[in-house]
Amino acid sequence: MERPWFRVMGYVSIFLGLAAVICLMMRRWSPLMVGIAAAAVVIFMNGLPYGETMMTTFFDGFCTSFQSLFPLIFSGSLLAQVYNRSGAVNAVGDMIANALFKEDAGATRKYVSCILAMALASGALAFCGLNALVTLMAMYPIALRLMERANVPKRFVMGILSCGVYTFAMSAPGSAETVNILAMQALSTSSYEGIVGGIAACIVEILVTTVLTTVMIKKAVARGERFAYGPRDVVATSDAKCPNAMVSLIPLLVLVVLFNLFKVNIFSATMIAWLLSLVLFWKYLPGRGRKKRAEILKIMQAAGEQAFGPVSAVGSIVGFTTIVQSLPEFQNMLDAVFRLDLSPAVILIAAVCMIAALTSSSTAAIRIAVPIVAERCTEAGLSLAFVHRVSCFACSIVDTLPYGTAVIINLGIADLDMKGGYPPMFVATTLATACGTLVCALVMYFFPYLP
Repeated sequence: MERPWFRVMGYVSIFLGLAAVICLMMRRWSPLMVGIAAAAVVIFMNGLPYGETMMTTFFDGFCTSFQSLFPLIFSGSLLAQVYNRSGAVNAVGDMIANALFKEDAGATRKYVSCILAMALASGALAFCGLNALVTLMAMYPIALRLMERANVPKRFVMGILSCGVYTFAMSAPGSAETVNILAMQALSTSSYEGIVGGIAACIVEILVTTVLTTVMIKKAVARGERFAYGPRDVVATSDAKCPNAMVSLIPLLVLVVLFNLFKVNIFSATMIAWLLSLVLFWKYLPGRGRKKRAEILKIMQAAGEQAFGPVSAVGSIVGFTTIVQSLPEFQNMLDAVFRLDLSPAVILIAAVCMIAALTSSSTAAIRIAVPIVAERCTEAGLSLAFVHRVSCFACSIVDTLPYGTAVIINLGIADLDMKGGYPPMFVATTLATACGTLVCALVMYFFPYLP
């Protein structure tokens, strides 16, 4: 017979494992080792066989994650490397900056313009269905150019880009992102359900992120922080000849069209865009003859290195969460949330947030929580549109905690540490999203007759 205290240890091990991840990440441990250490905590506290659990459960999750992420990040890195080395990023960034930044504009206006340009541009790509990781890789060098012009410290880059990629673009009515599509499949609803509440929530998310991030930037600049490229950032010299700005947009537009209109696999679409960028920007790449061919090898090597580190880090954390999800206590925690005697609207948000927090996955939250809670919500008088739209916003409140895979990937791409790079991401993906979710729920609850 299983002893009660042993079951308690199962629950304790889950939270201790998560605490270990957060603490070690904040102490700047390698995420690869953090996942292994946290997994060891859960394994030993539950009396599981260490070798067998690591070789099967942990590395099954690791390999599955690696297989799904590496092609996306590698192909996106190839494209970003060409944009960086050819100077195409300077052309696009300067075009946007010249349209937004006036020479006599104050610092605050430049900060706000930079934030909105980065968030709306990345959000537009993601909303159209472009994979979030590829969007980040494509927008990262352009974002740095904009931040350089506005003198926004680099550590804010992923927080601002996340406002576009992981918030309104993912949850808004009509989005082609996975979260919205999964809710459609689970509830047999349309992609535009809850359009009024959804639009209101999107506006709130953008507004909250812009205001709070601007305040943070002003405080950072007052402390002496300035924009500076990182040691791994490849920067084309400003005085070097670069492609025409409109020509520089062609590979990105081709990528979006291939993926959305022609339904080309995202990896294939990105590789085609990369090859097209090589053709269009060939004469702007450094070197001549053999040196230029050597530059191509450098691009591929740098892209591989840039992709391997973040993907391995994410795989380690996914391996840890795979062990957590295999525990019976994990399922018991989910069942306890669904049995709470609270308003169905609160149950919906709580269930979605809990699964997102434990799995660090917004898609897992939709897959698991929505089908279970939907019937209870509709029996209480809530519409399927309410369940659909509110769950799409709620699932992204806590999927980006410090141990979240999105956080690790983002900070890895930008070569930022948790202490400096995470606070801006927390503002955009947790605080702003929580506000947006609340607004969406209130609008749709008190005005159910609105579309």
